[in-house]
Amino acid sequence: MPASITPPRFAHSEGYTAVAFGHSGQFVCTGGSDSLVRIFHASKNERDQEAITLEHHTDNVLSLAVSKNKILSGDEEGVVLSFDVSSHEPLSVEPSGSVLRSALSARDLSISSSERQVAVAADDDVVRVVSLLDMSLLHSLQGHRAAVTSVSFSPDSTFLASVGCDGALRVWDMRDDPACVHVDNKITYVCEPGNSLAQTKARWSPDGRYLAVVSSDHGIKLIERNSWEVQASLGGAHTKQVTCLAWSANGRYMASVGLDNKVVVWDVQARTAVLTHKSQQELCQVDWNPTANMLAFTDSTGAMYIWDDVIAISQGHAAPYNKVAIESSSLSSSLRTQARISEPDSKLMSDLFGDAAAVDEMISAAEMEEDEDVEIGEDTGELLDDFV
Repeated sequence: MPASITPPRFAHSEGYTAVAFGHSGQFVCTGGSDSLVRIFHASKNERDQEAITLEHHTDNVLSLAVSKNKILSGDEEGVVLSFDVSSHEPLSVEPSGSVLRSALSARDLSISSSERQVAVAADDDVVRVVSLLDMSLLHSLQGHRAAVTSVSFSPDSTFLASVGCDGALRVWDMRDDPACVHVDNKITYVCEPGNSLAQTKARWSPDGRYLAVVSSDHGIKLIERNSWEVQASLGGAHTKQVTCLAWSANGRYMASVGLDNKVVVWDVQARTAVLTHKSQQELCQVDWNPTANMLAFTDSTGAMYIWDDVIAISQGHAAPYNKVAIESSSLSSSLRTQARISEPDSKLMSDLFGDAAAVDEMISAAEMEEDEDVEIGEDTGELLDDFV
């Protein structure tokens, strides 16, 4: 089916609007300047159902984080709330308490893979890590020299990335006593504290091998884990600062929004922008559905849009939720054999958290099963000719 974008669904009053899909892709939640968190069914057949509305905040909701069993929301007063989610039909969401209360706006949240911790970026130079078991403050990570705008746990929760308003990226090793293992003071934009629309994000790839960081040249840098070297860049599509980005579930694609009011879809392996949508409004956030060919993005009018059938799967392009393995030590090397792993329980994407040897071992195992796999081909660019 051809790609299509739904008419705006005005989920909130005018202002900055956050968006995040549920862990299973069953629902999409939004948070807005009316202090509400709203939860919508994501599938086409159920979208017209009435949203679940959570009225527990008293100020603008700025950030959302979703895990298998939880929704966390942070607001401008610095209050972070927790909600328990039941994925059984009918969908139910129940408040489960206050995670953090401070006087500083909660700009970004990231839940650890175990669902036991959450990292909070606020309007000061400290990254706070809070227990989701007893709501105690576990760590106060100090080192930034400006307000923190972004936090992101790696999929195995070994590392935590944070970005500040001064354009600095810091990566923390969260094992045992947390310590900063990488600093780049100039990789991203300098932005004004308190301006949500201009604040930039960093996000780990689903396999944990790369950290995507908004760069100061209107593009995105992909930083390799452990070496902390820039291995690839995505650029040429945005004409102004990129603000928010999101990986597809298999790491094959990325979506970004920027101050040029564009939503851009990237083929990460080909390092090419394959789709662009120009909005008439200022864009806020974007997220991929983890189990469907679907994006959601929001704008400053409080509206949410769903982009259906984003990737032209019928033309032979890999779906954004399939498991994909790359025979390559880094994205900057030549694009070689690519295999789409057909089994949903494949460990090739879910377990790529170790060193390069572990990655190569898994890739070798996949190659031995190539009779069951589907060859994508050597030149991804050829596949994209019609799509672009």
